[in-house]
Amino acid sequence: TNKINKLPISYFDKKTNGEVLSLVTNDVDTLSQNIDQCATQLITNIITVIGILIMMLSIDVIMTLIALLIVPLSLFLIGFVAKFSQKHFKNQQDYLAEINGTIEEMYSGHNVVKVYNGTTKAINEFNVLNEKLYISNKKSQFLSGLMHPIMGFIGNFGYVMVCIVGALLVNNNSISFGVIIAF
Repeated sequence: TNKINKLPISYFDKKTNGEVLSLVTNDVDTLSQNIDQCATQLITNIITVIGILIMMLSIDVIMTLIALLIVPLSLFLIGFVAKFSQKHFKNQQDYLAEINGTIEEMYSGHNVVKVYNGTTKAINEFNVLNEKLYISNKKSQFLSGLMHPIMGFIGNFGYVMVCIVGALLVNNNSISFGVIIAF
């Protein structure tokens, strides 16, 4: 509330009451959920990665380097998908704010809309915004849904690389078969 109280009047002139309300409720709720999830996952994942790296390095350095070759590939693909999906997630929040603003204005000005016979126009305006939200939501969910299959493919690619290089190293008597199993 302190941030809202410090905003200039011009901000509220450009935004509808519904957009401000949507910003306060939806965006703050989304941010809160992400922070809650990210904090615990970040700590857990960092500890897991450090532990796995220590174990891998203690088993075999060459195999560790082969396994780590997929990291740049996965970062590139994740960044590529995230770049496109972020735009749609932002549009989704913007359209949701517009819809909330439109609904709030229609609800608070219901009598005026009725008196001036603006019901059809109001419904059409809502339908256009709702369709934009639907399309943006569909695109963002599709792109974010690609993450799991992409990560599965990269993980399987890493397994194949470890098996191939491991088989070559076992064939040269550089490592034992147990090292491949461990990786």
